[in-house]
Amino acid sequence: MTNRGDVKSLKQRVQAEVDRLAPELLATSRFLHSNPELAYEEHKAAEHLTAALERHGFRVTRGVADLPTAFVGRTGSGSPRIAFLAEYDALPGLGHACGHNLIGTASLGAALAVKAILGEAQGEVLLVGCPAEEKGGGKIDLAQAGVFAGVDAAMLVHPSNRTEIVKLALGMREMTVEYFGKASHAAASPEQGINALDAVVLAYTGISTLRQQVRSDARIHGIITHGGRAPNIIPDYAAARFYVRALDLPYLDDLYRRVIACVEAAAQATGCRVKITPASKDYHPYKPVYSFAELFQRNLESLGESVDQGPVDRELGSTDVGNVSQVVPTIQPMSPREVTCHMAAFAEAALSDVGQRAMLSAAKAMAMTAVDLLAEPATLARVAAEFRGY
Repeated sequence: MTNRGDVKSLKQRVQAEVDRLAPELLATSRFLHSNPELAYEEHKAAEHLTAALERHGFRVTRGVADLPTAFVGRTGSGSPRIAFLAEYDALPGLGHACGHNLIGTASLGAALAVKAILGEAQGEVLLVGCPAEEKGGGKIDLAQAGVFAGVDAAMLVHPSNRTEIVKLALGMREMTVEYFGKASHAAASPEQGINALDAVVLAYTGISTLRQQVRSDARIHGIITHGGRAPNIIPDYAAARFYVRALDLPYLDDLYRRVIACVEAAAQATGCRVKITPASKDYHPYKPVYSFAELFQRNLESLGESVDQGPVDRELGSTDVGNVSQVVPTIQPMSPREVTCHMAAFAEAALSDVGQRAMLSAAKAMAMTAVDLLAEPATLARVAAEFRGY
């Protein structure tokens, strides 16, 4: 076991390494920001990041999980095994308005910094290139392909409008619902028709009523995507899409079953045939490991950064980081920006001096947290025990 003096020295060294690498990291962040690419199309970003890894001696595997823009870079050997998660996809029309240029570069910086101390701290460091966070859930494919098997801890830092160490995320299941009826003239022969739009409206109404009786940490929402072609023709086809969300998987399963019941009841009431198509991927809830998060918080605060931690269940969405958190202890702290994600102003902030400084602080805090886990077996054991539910 490394003594506390050694741990302190190793943390100072990874901080110094991030400072030394700062010009390269800032250039990487600017490159990603200037070359925004959408989900599964991040070829320039993936090549830029993998080239950087190879320059620094990482062993790189491209196209993991059959995703052309996913990759894993490795350095060191044995255990513990620590993974930093790099995101780098952009938003349509908004570029890096979610700050993924900062996420990908901060994780790169942390991985490179920890590599510098692996001679004193045994273990392996991974940089996992995670495409399609904004649309498609690339980490879901990575988790299902076993990319995180054997990983002891995973982390990334996400830009936000406040600094929060723990923020929960909802599990989400999507479905497309299609009703098939029988067309007829709505005035001349309405009795010969079977109205598919009525079925959609009944399903939507039933689900809206159901929402009054669900837990406050659950969400159901949807849209009607097809409602017919002309007012005087009884629609023989109508369709809708629904999202069902919850903070735990058992309740998500139960809520989804109840939504299906509303959909099927509408088909029975109208005489329509219904087709229900679930999405191919479920987003899992985020599973917090508070002892892991506390390590990161202490390291971040030691850099002079302040934390504005509110309720962990406020302003919830869904993310594919949740799927990773179900198989390996994972943290995704939020780092401060002055504006809200998914706005044009956020894309500007992601290139600002303030954004770049926060990115370097995030890289340092993640690298320091990795030192805690690599150099102190008891600390790693405590995180693993909480994750397993002891």
